Amino acid sequence: MALERGIPNFWTWLVGDPISQRLFQPDTWGFLWGTIAICFLLLLVVPFLSFIVASFRYGPSEAFYYVFRALFSAVTDDLPRFSFRRTFAIARLAIQEAIRNRILIGFGIFVVLLLFAGLFLDVKNSNPARVYLSFVLGTTNYLVLLMALFASTFSIPNDIKNRTIYTVVTKPIRAGEIVLGRTLGFVAVSTVMLLAMGLISYFFVRRGLTHDHVVVAADLVEETTPDGNVRRGQTSFDSHHRHTVTIGEDGKGQTNVVNGHRHDVELVGEGASATVQVGPPVEHLVARAPTFGKLVILDRDGKPGKGINVGNEWEYRGFIEGGPAGGASKAAAIWTFDGITPERYPNGLPLEMNLRVFRSYKGDIEQGILGEIVVRNPDPAAPIKRSGPILFESKEYVSLQRLIPRELNSETGAGTGGKLDLFRDLVSPDGRVEVEIRCVESAQYFGVAQADVYLCSQDSTFELNLAKAYLSIWLQMLLVTAFGVTFSTFLSGSVAMMATLSAAVLGFFGQFVRGVADGAVQGGGPLESTLRMVTQQNVMVDLELNSVVLQVMKFADAALMRFLQAATYILPDFTQFDTAKFVADGFSIFPDLVAQQVVMAGVYFLVVTIVGYFCLKTREIAA
Repeated sequence: MALERGIPNFWTWLVGDPISQRLFQPDTWGFLWGTIAICFLLLLVVPFLSFIVASFRYGPSEAFYYVFRALFSAVTDDLPRFSFRRTFAIARLAIQEAIRNRILIGFGIFVVLLLFAGLFLDVKNSNPARVYLSFVLGTTNYLVLLMALFASTFSIPNDIKNRTIYTVVTKPIRAGEIVLGRTLGFVAVSTVMLLAMGLISYFFVRRGLTHDHVVVAADLVEETTPDGNVRRGQTSFDSHHRHTVTIGEDGKGQTNVVNGHRHDVELVGEGASATVQVGPPVEHLVARAPTFGKLVILDRDGKPGKGINVGNEWEYRGFIEGGPAGGASKAAAIWTFDGITPERYPNGLPLEMNLRVFRSYKGDIEQGILGEIVVRNPDPAAPIKRSGPILFESKEYVSLQRLIPRELNSETGAGTGGKLDLFRDLVSPDGRVEVEIRCVESAQYFGVAQADVYLCSQDSTFELNLAKAYLSIWLQMLLVTAFGVTFSTFLSGSVAMMATLSAAVLGFFGQFVRGVADGAVQGGGPLESTLRMVTQQNVMVDLELNSVVLQVMKFADAALMRFLQAATYILPDFTQFDTAKFVADGFSIFPDLVAQQVVMAGVYFLVVTIVGYFCLKTREIAA
């Protein structure tokens, strides 16, 4: 899993880093300051838009009076007399309306997709757990958001069109109670549907990944190893794969890891009556809780840098040049980890690496590229600076797990320099340690990023991690419902649906929109892109247009893109709620990320609901 954007500490995300903040760069603001700026902007924009709407019906002077009265009554009348009982009554009616409008058809579609999933899922994939989890989480996400979109955007406009809303507003009920009640009702229906989808998805994934293998005891071959006598063999070919089995002298063993999982095995009995019992698959549904370090990349001269660019457009990783130890190249990648104690890592450092490999010549494609791990002491005053090298073989797109033991060879070798103790000799007094990784094959390269190497101290439970992913989907649904109800307070049903859909799209693709607006993404704005598609001209060709027409088009594109860019800073960043990749790749969703999602969704829900209240109150006055 590639974390292109690191997960900041919750408080850093909330208030930002004072050193990196720039006044005219909203990307550097903390969420708190951005929210204050958005609320201040809405405090000016919403009353102004309400004034414009009322002006067309009553004239400027009356419109100003009505808007001022709406703002004043919100504080002095509606807020003190807000009733949760009336709000829940509206929510109950919204639930009945959603069921009557057949919103549960989305659940039926989900069940049908699961029934026929085996026809289009790649069950022969090298990591079937990732395929199954990506499918169920992605399908659930899109269906729930679509159902929330349709349910929330047509309710109030239909009531206004059919004049049924007048039977409600003539009673002692507040506009805020109507907006909040409708939102809570639709959220309640979608929540029940999401819970059912989550339970069915869990059992669907479990059932799809469960399989059995058979091992014939008579086919096992005895071998002598430095650790004693073992028996080796192979399992039967089931679920499109087979495993290699290794059983120790005690009769217990395990298979190798294939397709992201392994099996525990046990030899029962002796002689002709011996049988091998193969357990269920394990380690395919995991939630690793990684501990990340800080990365420094050294170039071939041993100086800090960004690494070599091997031609990839995505500059997330830097590549280090390979070469034998003591050779011309001093390129290396060094990670510094904190909090290293014997109590936390009693057996050593469980290191996991997801390195990328770039080959300048093909060689034997089935063999990996050799590298070495060196453990270093970051304390300048330490008498022992580094351990001896630990060789490993890295392959492209393959996660490699290595346990760095507590007892290590010294840099001069075990025969002359003796052994080193990891925590006594190589961990600094403040609990820091450095892990250096080098590529030892000349003219080959390792691609590294900060999140590619980490320590796995303690795994979380898969079920809890899956629940966090569904919480992220629920928060997205909450936001879409809130936006849909708010837009429906002053727009017709179809227009409110398109406005809500546009808000969600800008939330998902805000980074791309900002790249187009800043010129980082080639192709121009909407008008230029449409013209290029119609005329079949690629982005590198100059448009053959009249200079005046071209300038007008570019000016219109620039104005539109600046507006969309500003909207991306106001709307929630829905990519922050995408946690499916965490679960599919077997990583625990960070608690800081969950806290950020909950706070972001709660703040946007509150602000959008207040905006919907004022819009509905103004619409009632305008009517």
